[in-house]
Amino acid sequence: MPNLAGSLAASPVAIDGFNQLQRALRQSALSPAEREVVGLTVSVANRCAWSVAAHTAFAERAGLAPEVIQALREGKGEQVSALSAFTGAILRTGGLVAADDLAAVLAAGYSREQVLEVIAQAAFTTMANVTGTPLDAALAGKAWDAAA
Repeated sequence: MPNLAGSLAASPVAIDGFNQLQRALRQSALSPAEREVVGLTVSVANRCAWSVAAHTAFAERAGLAPEVIQALREGKGEQVSALSAFTGAILRTGGLVAADDLAAVLAAGYSREQVLEVIAQAAFTTMANVTGTPLDAALAGKAWDAAA
């Protein structure tokens, strides 16, 4: 994450908050793979090439199935994952999700704790998305083009 750290370093408050939230999310009731579903869903929606590449690498390490990763990268995550559908609802509504969206993610087996952690993960990923970070050489093999 060297290029991302460089982008966030313009604000000591921002990079500190990012790092603290990252540490907290490691203790999440969401699995690493579930956190990457959220990360990829947010990054694709925000059209952030750096973050899509990074979350692709993280999703692979977390054991997410290649076909799920591909669907998420193509913006079709809502078709393969209730978690991605809920994340999409958060993004579309600015966080004011409809009762039906909340009921659907809860019916899929997620707890209210996990729902709140999806929101925290989406906020964390959004911080990485808005920096315009150039792709690190280490992520070149995971490159993503929003126009494709």
